Amino acid sequence: MPSSTTKRALITGAGAADGIGFAIARQLGLAGHAVFLNGASARVLDRAAELCAEGINAKAAVADLTIAAEVARLRADVGAVEILVNNAGMGSLASP
Repeated sequence: MPSSTTKRALITGAGAADGIGFAIARQLGLAGHAVFLNGASARVLDRAAELCAEGINAKAAVADLTIAAEVARLRADVGAVEILVNNAGMGSLASP
């Protein structure tokens, strides 16, 4: 049973194994919080499985946050959270 200090955290943009979102999710999980990872591709499910293998309470959902219906579904799946890490985004190394 989670302690009264355990919080639920949603971390968006947590699909990359070497990304900031996944690193934050791991640290929050190691601190004892329940983490819910979001990413735009199914690789976020692999990240949640990795955290679970480390003993962290982790779940994940694929949702494109640029699509309102997917955001609504994610919100319904996750429920209330006390910690939100809004890390979703796209980067490009291409020059203009």
